Amino acid sequence: MEEILTTDVAAEAEAAPMEDSAVVEELVPKKKQRKPINQQKLQDNLWGWIFCIPLLVGTIWFVYSALVMAVMLSFTDYEMGSAVTLGEVLANLGGYLHKEYITDPMTGLTTSTGTPSPFYWYIEAFTNTYKSGTGAEFNEMGIYLFNTVFYMIGIPIGMILSMFFAVCMSRDIKGGNVFRVLYYIPCVASTISIVYTFKIMFDKDGVFNQLFGSSFDWIYGKMTWNQVFGLSSESDFMRDPYWCQGLAAKFVIVVMSVWKGLGGTIILYVAGLSGVNTATKEAAQIDGANGWQIFWKVTMPDLYPTIFYNIVTSVIGGMQIYAEPVLLFGESNPNTSGYVSLIYDYGLLGRQTDGKDPSAGAAYGMILAVMIFVMTLFQFWLDSRKKD
Repeated sequence: MEEILTTDVAAEAEAAPMEDSAVVEELVPKKKQRKPINQQKLQDNLWGWIFCIPLLVGTIWFVYSALVMAVMLSFTDYEMGSAVTLGEVLANLGGYLHKEYITDPMTGLTTSTGTPSPFYWYIEAFTNTYKSGTGAEFNEMGIYLFNTVFYMIGIPIGMILSMFFAVCMSRDIKGGNVFRVLYYIPCVASTISIVYTFKIMFDKDGVFNQLFGSSFDWIYGKMTWNQVFGLSSESDFMRDPYWCQGLAAKFVIVVMSVWKGLGGTIILYVAGLSGVNTATKEAAQIDGANGWQIFWKVTMPDLYPTIFYNIVTSVIGGMQIYAEPVLLFGESNPNTSGYVSLIYDYGLLGRQTDGKDPSAGAAYGMILAVMIFVMTLFQFWLDSRKKD
């Protein structure tokens, strides 16, 4: 018996140091073992960054740097070809905005008067007026902005038409792929060729007038509502070509924009329709739903991401319309030019000043950027409310 007790005590005495050492090892943090480097993955990542570098450099230099520079220029009075360097202008934001000058007839010295304001160009944008042929005055920016918004009428029209054609093309019909290619051709054609085609179509002796037996000059005319209806009203709306000829000319741009953008939107809708849940449609058919109900209750919810993408991108692109009105009707035409024309006219042509004034163009550009940003945020806000 004594021998057994002695043996147990000895065993416990030997086990105690071993338990203590185990506790100590647990308390001491273990060194993290370095994972072996995957050479193939490292090489793939390296080549990926190498291919991305040109895009990153181009984006930072030509987009973000240009945006920062445009914001700074919009608060200055920097003028191309001026003796003042750009660095001096940026170091004295607003300090060169003395737009009233007095020349002493005795000495010939010119001095500036008035308080310089960094918001000079923004104030000018909202206060500049345009006088029409009838003598009526409008805010110049408002006129060009109205033209831009009018052109955006084509967005819902194009959405509805492209949805209709996409649904037709998604059905199993012979030659479906041929129709898809034909409708996509306008997206491949150059804008200049399309504008030239529509200029011929809507000419005074063009196809459109011959088709309807009319002789209306859609492009170069100066018709008023008084002339159209044979009246002699003194209201500016009836005797100003802006409200008659201008609307007719903008109608041509809307038709051309819808036709040109139809193909790309159709392709996106066809791709979206291919992802609609077939099982849900079959279940709805079994439950007795007709085609119209299936379209609104099954197809449209699944197609919503595509619709939302098309609306956002179309609004952003529509606010920046420039080439089509300029190529069809000429530069600096208040009847037809879009808002972007103001950026070009003030920034590069020097409409208001003797020289080219990029500061004025930058201010108009910042106003447009804010409008697009606010509208895009509003669309995303509506989207979030729909999801909630």
